[in-house]
Amino acid sequence: MTDSLTELLAAMRVIIGYLGEQGQYAWWQSSFFAPASRAFLAPVFARTPVVAQCVGVTRAAAVLHDERIGVGRVYHLFRLPEDIEQSIHRALHDPDLGARITASTVSTDAALAYLREMATSMVTSGIGPTLIGEARALRTADTWCFVATHYLRAFEQGAQVYPYFIESK
Repeated sequence: MTDSLTELLAAMRVIIGYLGEQGQYAWWQSSFFAPASRAFLAPVFARTPVVAQCVGVTRAAAVLHDERIGVGRVYHLFRLPEDIEQSIHRALHDPDLGARITASTVSTDAALAYLREMATSMVTSGIGPTLIGEARALRTADTWCFVATHYLRAFEQGAQVYPYFIESK
């Protein structure tokens, strides 16, 4: 997997995780990106606050996605194959990437603007669990831009969407 795809996935995970939190669209019950949470996390995760925030919001979002989609032979933004998960975790330790991601989570408008830049086309359907394709598509940036489009549309319309991929037999 390329570094650019890993960074894209890390940024998407954080930004969509941020937008889904209680202080924004309240899809899941977490507040890892609330202003007070950084002060709370800093003493324990002084060198890796963005990693801690991402891990926390990933777990919260994964629970909801798993409840809606199911578990087994499926993947989604918040539960990916192990090699991709490890790549994302390593990438989040890069201070430059952390700074870029943090800049996109200062406000709902900034996060939505990031998604608008990623969005590839207008999606006309896809509320609730939405099959995007087979798991082999997880490793292409165009696929993730399409996923970003689904999330953007859902946030803008006040709906919820859970894009997922299925592992072929």
